[in-house]
Amino acid sequence: MKQVIGQQGEVRIIKIDALPEGMQTKPAERVAKGFVISHSESGHHHCVTGGDVMERVDNVPAGMQKFYAILAKPEEFVQDAANPHGGYKLDPGIYEFRVSREFDPFSEQARRVAD
Repeated sequence: MKQVIGQQGEVRIIKIDALPEGMQTKPAERVAKGFVISHSESGHHHCVTGGDVMERVDNVPAGMQKFYAILAKPEEFVQDAANPHGGYKLDPGIYEFRVSREFDPFSEQARRVAD
């Protein structure tokens, strides 16, 4: 089962029952506020405050990123800006974070959505 929790800027938050089988991952970057899910063009990060967070590196559409977080305790999804987007309180569980993309028909390229 998938449950869409919400969207913060270009990041969609989805609670899922289990991690995809056989996926390849790398650790997510960590900063003071937590694990970086998306870098804003203004230099502010969208972060998960804790848990076991990884980025999927296989079977991800061009211009998109997917992250997964396994939360053993409640955490938050926040932006580290002076005037941040509203945050989300996340219950323990498994979450997928999708960094949105858009398609430019003139360049025929998919690219990350700018927040």
